[in-house]
Amino acid sequence: MNAAIATSAVEADCTADIDTAAIRQTCHRALWYPTLSDSELKRLIQEIEGYIRQLSPEVAAIVPRMQSGTRDVALLTLRHVDQALDPQAPSANLPARLHDLGVVARALLCLHEQCREPMSGVVPIGGWLLSPTSDLLEA
Repeated sequence: MNAAIATSAVEADCTADIDTAAIRQTCHRALWYPTLSDSELKRLIQEIEGYIRQLSPEVAAIVPRMQSGTRDVALLTLRHVDQALDPQAPSANLPARLHDLGVVARALLCLHEQCREPMSGVVPIGGWLLSPTSDLLEA
């Protein structure tokens, strides 16, 4: 199996696993309903960080095929992904952190839904994305 077909198969598997309704509902909860406890805030923060890590490579993979205006928005959003997932990102103010993550996740979701045509042979762009595990950074 050549690399382009393997990449397409991986992309198709990732896309199939994305539950857009759950992401939308979680972002809506984070952005519009006040949370009462720190534990609920922390749970939502972790959940949305996971969604961002799931959506980021999907959006990055389709950037080369986007129209220029949408591409600019996608690149700006991916820059915000880097900032939001940076281990140095401020996390003392949990409600503000949750809001920032919710905005980024919702933007990624919108881009993903807008441009989710299957694209065989497109290798994901990932140089500017933070990886969830440190072993990927050493390669």
